[in-house]
Amino acid sequence: MSLPVTRISMAERSHRLARLVADQLAKRQKPDGTFEQHSFYAPAFAAALWAQLDPALYAPQIEAALPALEAEQQTPRYHREFIEYGLRQIPGLSDKRLATILRNAPTQSPDVANWQVLGMINRYLSLKKGAGKNRKLINWLHWAFIRPRYWRAPLFWDRPTCFSGQYHAFCAALLTDSPEAAHRIIAAKATALIAELSGDHGYANLLGRGAGQSFGAVCALYALTKHGFQPQADAILFRLETAALMTGTIPLNLLSPADLPSDPGPTNPATPGWYSYNRHDDYLAFAGYWLLKIATSPTPPKPQPTAPKLKAAPIAIFSNANYQAQMCLRGKRSFDASPCPVVLSGSGTTATLLFAPTGGEEDVPSLYGPASIPLPATSDGKYFAQICKASRTKNTVRINFKLAGVSGQRTITFEDTQITITDKIATKCDLLRLLVHHDVKLIQTTKQQLHTPDLGITFKVDQDLVIDDANHFTAAGLARRVITPHTDHATLRICWGTDDD
Repeated sequence: MSLPVTRISMAERSHRLARLVADQLAKRQKPDGTFEQHSFYAPAFAAALWAQLDPALYAPQIEAALPALEAEQQTPRYHREFIEYGLRQIPGLSDKRLATILRNAPTQSPDVANWQVLGMINRYLSLKKGAGKNRKLINWLHWAFIRPRYWRAPLFWDRPTCFSGQYHAFCAALLTDSPEAAHRIIAAKATALIAELSGDHGYANLLGRGAGQSFGAVCALYALTKHGFQPQADAILFRLETAALMTGTIPLNLLSPADLPSDPGPTNPATPGWYSYNRHDDYLAFAGYWLLKIATSPTPPKPQPTAPKLKAAPIAIFSNANYQAQMCLRGKRSFDASPCPVVLSGSGTTATLLFAPTGGEEDVPSLYGPASIPLPATSDGKYFAQICKASRTKNTVRINFKLAGVSGQRTITFEDTQITITDKIATKCDLLRLLVHHDVKLIQTTKQQLHTPDLGITFKVDQDLVIDDANHFTAAGLARRVITPHTDHATLRICWGTDDD
């Protein structure tokens, strides 16, 4: 199915993508109702998509999916909250069939905002069908737990003290649909932050866990459309359409748009942006559901909401005509905090990733070990720096780190035509170690200078530079590492346009 090139409405564009996804899922479904690769909740969301899009056309697929859900083993990794939400979106599904599928599976209820909000919303959906009224009190108590633990206006934590653009967007999308006015008020504030993060480039989830994944993009798209941020929503939809045209699907990771291979994992470099719990069929069905929801729930035009105040927020966004830079200043894992800013050069949907998101799942082996984090390391490659603290003052971010027991500091200053990064430490080691996206053409013109002719950017350092072309990975795929080897200080200026200094 090809996508049109003519200008049509956002609802029509979303509907075409949802139809594309529905057809793909129908082809990928096996006779027993499951999918080609193991999935956690794909049958539930796929059935919801098929049932809302065209129940007669997809009747065989729906009828195969439901018995597959009934037969699924409810292991400790059973995604009860996601499966229940998907099932509750199937028109006409009886309470008896729902109970048969879910049986006595407990909720996961991890200490993660999006799971907690999803569990609460599921109870609201059951109330609409006449469930016990005591659930109103349970939901009130649950909200009283969620709000102080995860909400720090204008953002939701992913886990306490950790931010993820992806899961912030999912919380915003879920609460946007809530019947509770208090939920919708917070959803509007959370969506204003999504608009700031998306800008006009169309990447809503560049920070934290799940960077660049389609899961967060479709949630952001839905929230933005419902709250009146049409230009930002249009840019995200453009990114989704472009990925579909390039790959024939909605890829798991929009920063590296390709279908996952049959053997995804940390030993396969064809799976950037992948974590151990990711399943393409899950994300495909999830994306199709939210795209159809956008297409079938039009929103009347609204005045442009005001941007959130971010002065005291644990994230930093710097935007001007030359670039947008984003950073997380707090976190517990390598994928939470940003030792190097995520930088998009240029503006609009032609903006190019200069420094892509780094880090990733570390509960199991992945492509993103300690060596992949863009912080200093010992020259023998045995020890890698770790962030101790990050803070912001106006246009400057300071990061304190430790390397093999020695304290060091990185200072990053953002100006209209340049970004300056200074590393200092009281020992000789490899400094900077920044990862430049593989699509950026990088030419070394002198020992202390690099040039990107396509972007008009010059890298100038007060030490000798080395470009390491070995296989280094970001959430957007391969990257080239820029290093100042065996020194105790280095200052890099990344300059846009002409610079005569």
